[in-house]
Amino acid sequence: MSIRWIPKYTGLERSLHWVHTACFLALAITGYILFAPWLQPLDQGEAGKLVRIIHRVVAVIFGLVPITYTILQPRRMLMNLKEFLTWGKDDIGWLKAAVPYYLQGKHEKMPPQPRFNSGERLNAVVMVVGTLLFGITGLSMWFLKGIMPVGLFRFVVLIHDLTFIVTFAMFIVHFYLAVIHPLMWQSLVSMRFGYVSESYAREHHAKWYYGEERAKEMWEQHQSGEA
Repeated sequence: MSIRWIPKYTGLERSLHWVHTACFLALAITGYILFAPWLQPLDQGEAGKLVRIIHRVVAVIFGLVPITYTILQPRRMLMNLKEFLTWGKDDIGWLKAAVPYYLQGKHEKMPPQPRFNSGERLNAVVMVVGTLLFGITGLSMWFLKGIMPVGLFRFVVLIHDLTFIVTFAMFIVHFYLAVIHPLMWQSLVSMRFGYVSESYAREHHAKWYYGEERAKEMWEQHQSGEA
């Protein structure tokens, strides 16, 4: 029997995702060089100038990613943003079930999920807020150094650095679940080809596959059957 594949991402979404990922890693490396005291030799002279130029050029590309998406596919962008910001009691259930689900493969207590599960939506919110903070603080550090008060400039740098720490930690978790974790391997497939299998959609994104009401009904029947 042939596998039925269900579209999840457009070609533009996949392309921009990989551009965003490449930019994030390049910014992480160059930013760490500028941040870490033990890498100070790389932060001096011509090498330091080159690192700063790369960081700023890549930062511009990084900022253009969401702008490009908004211009070319505004309805998709708004649809995804709406889902990222939609939370309910099933998300609390996801948090409670996440450890036994992802570490032990126990599916029984995991409530049905929409097109993006709770973890994916949390990652998206962190990255959206992080991108905004990177933009505000980065532009301030780039163009307002020597203009804004020293204390305010130091605060801006602190926010920039803390934003990196939070987003990079979330990136590591996202990378592990999307690339390494055996249960979630089709999430990488979907970002490469735009599709997930029907069986994967049923198991991991029941609200998306069946519809919210049907998925809720099936979940309640399943829970009452276990009681």
